[in-house]
Amino acid sequence: MNYPIWELPASGLLIAVVAVVHVFVAHFAVGGGLFLVLTERKARREGDAALLAFVRTHSRFFALLTLVFGAITGVGIWFTIGLVHPSATSALINTFVWAWAIEWTFFFVEIAAAMVYFYGWDRLTPATHMTVGWIYFWAAWLSLAVINGVLSFMLTPGLWLTTGGFWDGVLNPGYLPSVVARTCGAVGLAGVYALLTASRSGDPVLREKVARYAVLRWIAPMAVLLPASVVWSLHAASAAGVPVREIFGSATGGWLSIVTGIVGGSATGQPIAQLAARVLLAACAGGLVLCGIVLARGRAYGPWLASTVMLSAFLALGAAEWVREDLRKPFVIGNYMFVNSVRLADLRTIDSDGVLKTALWTRLPGDLDARPAETAMPEKGREVFRLECSTCHTIDGHLAIRPLVQGVAPGALDAMLGRLAAPAADQVWEDTQLRLRTWRGRRMPPFAGTRDERRALAVYLAGLGGAPPEAAARYGAEGDVGERFFNENCSMCHGADGDFTFDAKGRSADTLYEMIGRLPRINDAMPPLEASGAERRALAEHLATLHGTARKGGSE
Repeated sequence: MNYPIWELPASGLLIAVVAVVHVFVAHFAVGGGLFLVLTERKARREGDAALLAFVRTHSRFFALLTLVFGAITGVGIWFTIGLVHPSATSALINTFVWAWAIEWTFFFVEIAAAMVYFYGWDRLTPATHMTVGWIYFWAAWLSLAVINGVLSFMLTPGLWLTTGGFWDGVLNPGYLPSVVARTCGAVGLAGVYALLTASRSGDPVLREKVARYAVLRWIAPMAVLLPASVVWSLHAASAAGVPVREIFGSATGGWLSIVTGIVGGSATGQPIAQLAARVLLAACAGGLVLCGIVLARGRAYGPWLASTVMLSAFLALGAAEWVREDLRKPFVIGNYMFVNSVRLADLRTIDSDGVLKTALWTRLPGDLDARPAETAMPEKGREVFRLECSTCHTIDGHLAIRPLVQGVAPGALDAMLGRLAAPAADQVWEDTQLRLRTWRGRRMPPFAGTRDERRALAVYLAGLGGAPPEAAARYGAEGDVGERFFNENCSMCHGADGDFTFDAKGRSADTLYEMIGRLPRINDAMPPLEASGAERRALAEHLATLHGTARKGGSE
């Protein structure tokens, strides 16, 4: 939390759009290089002048798209992540500065080779020209291999969490399956782009020849290998401690359970991750069907059909990236930094000192402590929201927070903030092999800050949901112990706006005291009560005052 907060609308979605577009072009930059040199070799061996002319035309499209648009979107990624996640970007640069240096070296070789290849059609001998093509491809693939180490590290940092070693970070548990998956995607995209450029050719014989070559040699094999390699990557992530099977709703172990979870996972799985994985499979299957239509139409296929194939490829690659990003939550760097830039190593310090004192860039007025609670608490909560929540949430836009808190009492929101991500029952945050309790606890990072800051955030959120300003002063006061305990622990489900409004139905406090001591036996969906004897007694006395939607004092 050492950097200013840039309040960008839908920042996570902004990164996703820029990144997926760049990845779609960058992978073509790798696979397309292999396509050019192999297809040139094929044309020269067979003496096919028309195919060689197509490769030359395709190389112009390739150079313009990858060297211009690809480079621009690459810079766009750096600009975007620097605004949205400056702390994570800084951590990655400090850890992998030599990886970036190595990758940029390959990138310079890649650019130079691409320019020489494009301008060398009439200046170089065929053997030299193809040698330059091979230099380009291997430089591009090595660039992918290095960057893949950083990207896979963000999900499965592995031994790096203990050693901090460069190679432990790069060669992490997810590296190999991930680089295979990216290579498969790159090779498949080479065929997809070739299909598109060939569709604009005026030579129907050439169009059919390139279509058969691109579909049968490049697209179809990768449409099968890409999902398989993604499943391999998911299995590696699961072995590294990411609860992949739980997220996809799988009931059994083994890599096959990942597939069954994706295809028909239970409702206990994470719906967004399940949907993204199913889109990946559907896009690959749909792409194969479309390619079959291309082959069936032969010389008659055109740009519209080729563009549809490209759209399916874009959906497949975008869904694969979405799955990878979704599995990381609530981390931006696995088991090291949360999506709101809070490092696990700093969590206890922030809980002790407060996020408003720990963060270097805050904008609270100097006289805030002298203001009344009904204005001071929402103001403080607004700043806590900006520091801890605005990376993902907006007020009324993408992932809007207002609809989620509509009509919810401050106490219920306070309790909910205390039930975000948590380590497994037998672990603490500092464990290097950290496991979180459930995927439901993975969606948002834990609240980091003091108890007062959490209450302030709850009051601010309740205000967004329509609670009157007086609720701040009322919630800030000590109040009744039983009422406070109910508001913080029970009202989300059993309050006036909950799904199961509580009614004492004339039961005495003694009867209720006995009942709340055996909640799971009354309803196995309810957790056991975690309270001291005094809190349990106070809660029972408060419950005895509740009748339907009537609330003590009319509050919350």
